[in-house]
Amino acid sequence: MESRLFEAVRVGDISVFRSLLEEDPFLLDRVALNSVDNPLHVSTLAGQVEITKEIVSRKPGFSRELNESGFSPMHVASANGDIEIIRELMRVGFDVCLLKGKDGKVPLHCAALKGRVDAVTELVRAYPESLKQVGARGETALHLAVKSNQVDAAKVLIEEIKRLQMMEILNWKDMDGNTVLHQATFNRQHEIIGVLIDGEALAGGVNVNAVNTSGFTPKDILDLLLQNGCNSHDIHVYNLFQQAGAMKSGEITTNPAHFRTRSAALNNTQTLHSSCSWNLWKELMKEVSEASTDTQNALMVVAVLIATVTYQAILSPPSGFWDADRRKTSYSQTNTVEKRSMMPGEAVMASDPEVFAVFTVFNAIGFFASLAMISLLTSGFPLRAGLRLAIFSMAGTYSIAVIYMGPTKMREVYVVVILVGLLFVAELVRFSIWLLNKWGLIRRIH
Repeated sequence: MESRLFEAVRVGDISVFRSLLEEDPFLLDRVALNSVDNPLHVSTLAGQVEITKEIVSRKPGFSRELNESGFSPMHVASANGDIEIIRELMRVGFDVCLLKGKDGKVPLHCAALKGRVDAVTELVRAYPESLKQVGARGETALHLAVKSNQVDAAKVLIEEIKRLQMMEILNWKDMDGNTVLHQATFNRQHEIIGVLIDGEALAGGVNVNAVNTSGFTPKDILDLLLQNGCNSHDIHVYNLFQQAGAMKSGEITTNPAHFRTRSAALNNTQTLHSSCSWNLWKELMKEVSEASTDTQNALMVVAVLIATVTYQAILSPPSGFWDADRRKTSYSQTNTVEKRSMMPGEAVMASDPEVFAVFTVFNAIGFFASLAMISLLTSGFPLRAGLRLAIFSMAGTYSIAVIYMGPTKMREVYVVVILVGLLFVAELVRFSIWLLNKWGLIRRIH
């Protein structure tokens, strides 16, 4: 009966499948015990959508099992590029996108290796954290796409990385110390190199002078390849490297001024400054990604709690606010000596500017540090642009509240409000562009 079940699953005969289960309601459970490959592996491999839906509804646990080759049904569907089956498997939970299979590969790795562009897009949009997963040799999905010469898949991955503002991934190295640019240069993938070292990528912190474990930069690899002959594409890539300030490893350790033009030196300096900041961001993101899900969730709760408490402390400061009646009473008391004249609506604590300053500084440190932690922990989340806008808006209202209730003049309030307003407008424009891009309106215009 088990062989008949597998055959029905393979050919997609749902009527036979259902009749077999009517005869033996525990048939799927018995198959799960006696076979390494469960029926869901077979249906996904055969591309049988209806049977897959039926199995998932009856035995959702099958979607998380690995077969004897070390792959889950999601790995199989991703390698095949079967979008309908991928979406059906995701109904069990998006965590199936992070299942580690053979050599530590997640489903996105399989899709990238096979060049399944639609599957790559679907998996990244469903679970952006897949982009940060690495295999046993430290390779990201982008590394694997470039290594297997899947140019279209690599270009889609780079586009998604830029869209999600995960530019630090472009500098990540595998176990051999190779970045994606090293691999693309070695494979002479001119299109990918052009995308990797364009102006936007360099501004985002792509390091064109990364050194691998053999001591080679991408420029070293290019020069070695050019010694065996070159074509017009190679010359174009060489010019791109020159414009980006790419150097050989020997030029980095000696005096770069002897090897670069003034223009190239300026470009390289800007790149190094950008890469330093992105290296810091990469280290922070690495620390977050290496933590367990429970740890990340606990850290998020603590960060939100701190943000709430510090924000509330500004809304309701110690001793409250001055009102008109309290101000009159204070002035009528001859024994009271005020350090400064207070106005209704200002914090009582602000009558002592030194104490108010200390309180505000420590409170602001806690508030903005917690916002930074929330921003780190939500990197790659869906609707990231909207979340960033909300966080910035909270920071703006916090700043305005502090200024309004503190010992400031109206001119200072107006200046800060204008500056915060300009930054808010800039962030709102950024969010609007992201929203238009989601709707596809920007692509239509271009």
